[in-house]
This record gives sequence, structure tokens and C-alpha cells, in this order.
Amino acid sequence: MFNRADLEIEAYNKRTVNLLSNLDVSRTTGDTRSYRNSGEIINRGIEATLNVELVKSKDTDWWVELNAAHNRNKLVELYNGLEKVMGNYIWREGHDLNTFYIIRWAGVDPRDGAPLWYDSEGNLTRTYNDRNKVPWKSSSPILTGGLTSKFTYKELSVRALFSYIMGGYGFSTFGRNVMSDGLNIMSENQSVNQLDRWQKPGDVALSPKPIWGTSTKSVMSSTRHVYKTTNVKLKNIVLSYSLPGRFLKPAGVESCRINLIGDNLFIWTPYDKKDRNSYKQSMNGYPVETSFSLGVDLSF
Repeated sequence: MFNRADLEIEAYNKRTVNLLSNLDVSRTTGDTRSYRNSGEIINRGIEATLNVELVKSKDTDWWVELNAAHNRNKLVELYNGLEKVMGNYIWREGHDLNTFYIIRWAGVDPRDGAPLWYDSEGNLTRTYNDRNKVPWKSSSPILTGGLTSKFTYKELSVRALFSYIMGGYGFSTFGRNVMSDGLNIMSENQSVNQLDRWQKPGDVALSPKPIWGTSTKSVMSSTRHVYKTTNVKLKNIVLSYSLPGRFLKPAGVESCRINLIGDNLFIWTPYDKKDRNSYKQSMNGYPVETSFSLGVDLSF
């Protein structure tokens, strides 16, 4: 068994200096911002690849390759130690480069359907205020990788490619747009989560009470629109068949291989249709297109 398996492991600890950053400058320079080389970041990680030949015989061959990568980064120095806010993210010394800087969503007030948030101290508030943003989780995944498997029997072969992401979070602009607070409710198709909205006192609802033509701030950036990015994708399957040479030589053909290819066939996420607090199509406005193609390789 061991002569059919091959394992490679690599570890790294890399310090990058002179990060390029767009910094505020005095207006007396004639500009408001300027790019400078300033800051340091450390990346530490491990990468592993495992190749296993499960079956090896005269007519049959089956091998599997699994790879995995784990990386952690930390900002160790910024220009004058100053934090840098970029939309829903923040650069802060000692933190992950991809740390969210965002207001925490607290749900819906069951008394009147108003949206609720947490302030910077962790207290409930009915007022949306950017000053209540706090560092919160990271978009950096814990583990990424893929799996490739190929099975061959005589002239027939099947190859499959999977990819996976474990851990990490992503902000969904699409998820925000399809859960309107009422201001622009007619401009976008709405999520089915809007059916689980507040309607009467005492309702424990997923979505606040929508008010036609009015913004209640519930669509503003908050952890309400941040989702786990954990997923497993079946990215590709290739079914191939090589026609025997005895059928080809009379036609002057050296080889003929027929390929049936399927792309983006399946995706698994931890979200379940019964989970009222999830949104399956959370990262993109349109799902990745599933496609099939047929090809023929001829050699003369």
C-alpha cells in the first residue's frame, strides 16, 4: 500500500515588508491621498498533497489526489500604527488582513418589527450608526483545497474534480439587495426570507417590517448580510472513451477519443432549506452556470 501513496508537506513563514498603501496626506501637497510603501505582514501556513493509487492492474487503474492548504496572516506594522478602514474591512495591527469592520445585527424587535443592532459596547440599539462598527471575524478560510480522482477501465475513463472551502465569511451585496426594507422593494426580486417578516406584535421574524418608500436602515451593511463561505463544489467530470484501433485503421484514423464533459455540476453549503437564518445563494447574484459539452479528438 505504501508504495502506492505519495505525501508532500510544505510549511512557510513569510514576512512581507513595504506594503503598498494609499494613505491620507496634507492637502498642501495638492492631493488628498498618496501611495506609500509602509507596513509589514506575516503569512504562516502549511500545504499538503496526497497521491494514492488505489487500484493498479492490467485493465484497471484508479488514482486519487487530495490537496489542502491552510494560511494565517497577521498585520504586524502599519504606517504610524494607524488603522485603515476600507468599506466593510479594517487593517489593524495584530489582526488578520481580511478582518470585517462592521455593525453587528441583533434581529427584529418583536414589539413593532423595527430592526435592531448592537452598539460598540454590545448593547441593543434601534439606531444605525457607523460609530458602532467593530472588528468581527474574517473572510480568510481555515482550509482550502481540492480532490481529483480518475478511474480507467480498458478504453473507458472517468475523471472528477472537486474543490472545497472550510471556514471564512463573505459579505453578500446580493443578499442585501433582495431583502429590501421597503424603500426600493420594487427594483429587485425579493428573497423568500421576506415571507418571514414581522406582521404583528409578538412575531419572532427573520425580516423587519417593510415600510413602503421608507428606509429603516435594515439593508445597511451589518452582519445580517455576512455568511459562511464553507462549500464543496463538483467543478468538473470528464467521461472519455477511446475507440479500439481495429475499427479505425480501415478509415485511415490512428486514434479517436470521445469526451463528454460536465462543468459546475453540484455545490454543497451548510445552509439548509429548513434553516430560516440562511441564504443559500449568498455570494453572487447569479449561480454558476452548469454546462455540458461533447468533444472528439482525432489523430490521422
